[in-house]
Amino acid sequence: MSCNPAIGGLAKGHLAREIDALGGEMGVNTDQTGIQFRMLNMKKGPSVRAPRAQCDKKAYQFRLKWVCERQDNLDVKQGMIEGLVVEGDRVVGVTTKMEVKFLGQSVVVTTGTFLRA
Repeated sequence: MSCNPAIGGLAKGHLAREIDALGGEMGVNTDQTGIQFRMLNMKKGPSVRAPRAQCDKKAYQFRLKWVCERQDNLDVKQGMIEGLVVEGDRVVGVTTKMEVKFLGQSVVVTTGTFLRA
């Protein structure tokens, strides 16, 4: 969650609704940690109206971490990624700054906006 702890709005709201429709945790966590819920642009036309929730940033972070750590078949690891492990034309893992190697059937790289993406 960014420094502005909001879920929804005109742009990010589409993504939040897609995650929710697929059974994701973002909406549930927002419901549990939200401190303000609004409908934006109510004085404008329906095409620019959008729901937005403001969350308690720390509560959102801690609850989502708690949920992830209890998810079946999910191992949560933390580290700074330094490189990709490539075999042939496939990425099969990552190496960390502490030279730990994590291998898997697939690798998803999500650098985010605040990590010099």
